[in-house]
Amino acid sequence: MNIREGEMIMGEMSTLLQEQVEDFTKLVVDSPKDVVVSTSVSTKAIIIQIKVAKEDCGKIIGKRGRTIESLKVLCLAIKNTQFPEDSRRVMLEVLEDENSSFTYSRLSREDN
Repeated sequence: MNIREGEMIMGEMSTLLQEQVEDFTKLVVDSPKDVVVSTSVSTKAIIIQIKVAKEDCGKIIGKRGRTIESLKVLCLAIKNTQFPEDSRRVMLEVLEDENSSFTYSRLSREDN
């Protein structure tokens, strides 16, 4: 695979994961219009940031982190089935609006 093909695969993967996370998040929260999902891809990780309204932060994290952990598992399943050759980690971050100070970050365990 050349560099150009690698860049296309990274772009496809980040777009696919971003869309899936955004769709799921909008189903869980009370204010779906306030959901913003962004991705950044590095050589070692795919970082997905989920920004929700302050009152929805607990819903996306879930009791003892179960909802966000389940979302991470879904992301890993998509990544590992659609892009099995990719060894990067998937990390999810839940951010509240700019006016609040809460940030939750859940790092993934070894993905493979």
